[in-house]
Amino acid sequence: MSQHSRTKMTSGKKVTLGVGALAASGLAVGLLVTPSASAGGTSAADALKESKAAAADASAAKKAAAPKARVARAADSAVVSGVSVDGGNSARVGTTNTQTITVKWTISGGSTLYGSNASLWRGTDLDTGAEQFLTSEEFNAGADMCVQSGDAKYSCTATYKIDPQSYLTNEDAGAWKISLWAVTDAVTDVDTDNALTWYLKRWSRLSNNAAPEPIAKGKKITITGKLERANWDTHKYAGYTQQTVRLQERSLTGSYATTSSHITGTGSQAGVEKQTRTATTDRCYRYKFEGTSTTPPVTATGDCVDVR
Repeated sequence: MSQHSRTKMTSGKKVTLGVGALAASGLAVGLLVTPSASAGGTSAADALKESKAAAADASAAKKAAAPKARVARAADSAVVSGVSVDGGNSARVGTTNTQTITVKWTISGGSTLYGSNASLWRGTDLDTGAEQFLTSEEFNAGADMCVQSGDAKYSCTATYKIDPQSYLTNEDAGAWKISLWAVTDAVTDVDTDNALTWYLKRWSRLSNNAAPEPIAKGKKITITGKLERANWDTHKYAGYTQQTVRLQERSLTGSYATTSSHITGTGSQAGVEKQTRTATTDRCYRYKFEGTSTTPPVTATGDCVDVR
């Protein structure tokens, strides 16, 4: 872990079993799993225990509601599919604003859902090497994350709030995983440490300016850009050095196309790229960055030059 002080993303509370599942099971209200005390300083190990305890409670509700003969007639196994983070497999966070990350998944293979939870974590091993562990706003509040969306099918949504100034350092950028469990009346439940590998990325921005303008035909146009990304150690943006950016051009009515690729500068020119072109006709220019495992792609706003 970084030596920078921070509040770890490890808070968690136990989930409240869905009202529908309780009604189906015939469980008394007294068996509801109530939220535990908020744990702003809870360790990753303790937060993980909270999630596992909620899974165990859901399994107990399943056993209490369904005799073995009934379970045997249920689906063979629960299935989780369609897991996504912000609609894909990555999320981005800047330097100051709290960012909300949304995770969605679908559960099928069981007519009754007793509980499900998805947690975000980073590290080598969930039980022994979790560096970060984050439970959702819904889990913390003891609220249902899943709604029935068809016959033996549930759609689930969970949200997670990340404050970069409290939670993150630069080492947190890169690959994370989703720990996910689901308990239904199927014979086999879902319990996986890696329902999806996703990437938490440092927000990027890319400036662009073509000058001078207007310009006389035959003169030199200079296209200057700067690629920056969020620094979670300093909470500022800094030039992203030695990265490939593509210079793209188009006519006033055409489409952008890459004309050359370049490496951003270092030192006092960190993240800077500068190219020249001869002015021949009115033309638009922009830089484009394809992204990395720690930094999202970004395309600069084009700048059109009036050639006279």
